[in-house]
Amino acid sequence: MVGLTICDAVLPSSRHFGPLVIVAPAIASVLGGPLATAAVGLCAVVTQLALGLAGTGSDVVGYSTRAAAIALVSATLVLYSRSRRRREEQLAQARTVAEAAGEVLLKPPPARLGRLSLATAYRSAQQEAQVGGDFYAATRILGGTRLIIGDVRGKGLDALEDTALVLGAFRAFAHHRLPLPELARELDTVLSLHNLDTDMIEDFATAVLVDLFDDVDELALVCCGHPPPYVLDGGTVRALEAARPYPPLGLGELSSESRVVERHPYAAGQTLILYTDGVIEARNTTGDFYPLASRLTDLAIGTAEQTTDAVVTDLLDHTGGRLHDDVALLTVQRAPLCPAVAAQEDFLTS
Repeated sequence: MVGLTICDAVLPSSRHFGPLVIVAPAIASVLGGPLATAAVGLCAVVTQLALGLAGTGSDVVGYSTRAAAIALVSATLVLYSRSRRRREEQLAQARTVAEAAGEVLLKPPPARLGRLSLATAYRSAQQEAQVGGDFYAATRILGGTRLIIGDVRGKGLDALEDTALVLGAFRAFAHHRLPLPELARELDTVLSLHNLDTDMIEDFATAVLVDLFDDVDELALVCCGHPPPYVLDGGTVRALEAARPYPPLGLGELSSESRVVERHPYAAGQTLILYTDGVIEARNTTGDFYPLASRLTDLAIGTAEQTTDAVVTDLLDHTGGRLHDDVALLTVQRAPLCPAVAAQEDFLTS
């Protein structure tokens, strides 16, 4: 407004810059609140009247009309600014609720469980979504730790309902001392019944269920259509390929074969990497998939948290920061057995 006043005073009288002061309340309505917009609008009206009075004074009706128009537009901008401020407050509240719900639904496991150090990472394909179609969970059971990682059909907010269903069922059944095949069957039944109730017969979730034992240097797993985990031992990477893969959860009726536990060596000092297909199917600009197995030998050189951060950073570098699917990682490192700690946690678990 100061600049327009100076231009109007310096330039020939045939040129009028007064009406352009409406730009000031327009900017204020975007950057500030309703009070600031009203104050700037009032200043604009006063500036327009002052410019008119400083002129020849022969066009009283003209500058009065322009001042009235500026006042009317400023009042409209005040209402707009008020509405925008209210929407911003509602959006901030909705984001707070969404973040809280995401933390409850996909609550990261503790950094230590028994002999294990754990670290997790999650990236949703939809930037506005805190939780999507990938999930993980970890819980202590008698004599060990039970893990799950999986991927619900779909991504982002569309898969949130099935994610909540599977995680809730896992947390409910994981402590019932069910063997892994029975736990997988319960999760499959829960998702299948939900599909029947909602008439969504194509919904399913791939998953890997893992039991890590405190006093035995091995792990047990059941794979339900999910990519195989990796175990890192020094500079070698070993894929835990399922000898008998089973259908994803929710599609168990496609196979009449009973699920069987598979056991693999897992000793102190080794690192277990559980991931979803969003990691290995991430592409770079030339269409190449992310080579997780070959990259782990260079990335898994520190703690579980450092390894997880290194994999995520390397993955984002590979894709240029763009993800087209949800991504989840669960890294587990095993420490030597401490009998006193294991006995105490078994007592608390029982």
